[in-house]
Amino acid sequence: MPRPSPVTDEVRRLLETHQRHAWSIDELLASVRSSLGSADYSSVFRALSVFEREGMLDRIDLGDGRARFEIREDHHEHIRCERCGRVEEVPVCVLDDASAQVHSLTGFKVTSHRVVFGGLCRECAGAKS
Repeated sequence: MPRPSPVTDEVRRLLETHQRHAWSIDELLASVRSSLGSADYSSVFRALSVFEREGMLDRIDLGDGRARFEIREDHHEHIRCERCGRVEEVPVCVLDDASAQVHSLTGFKVTSHRVVFGGLCRECAGAKS
């Protein structure tokens, strides 16, 4: 458990109260600074590292070089807009059936996977290029 601090408490509050997927450290830092007036990157990073070690958070790689974090929930996939960067949850695991096929082809018992779909969100798909 991280030491109690206003920054740690605010990071926890933001993660627990906002129905949002895939917070970046920079986004959390900006929100913490907006709430508290000041905070440093290392304090937010340390809080996230501890929450991840404790199993409260998952670190997500969406393929754009930025680590993102979200509260650990039931397994799900993500889709990221390739134009604006918006991230949405795919509410079901679309690869459950594929695990049996992977097992039969390779002999591996699949215990985990990470998939990020890419595409255009409604707004970007409807916008003129």
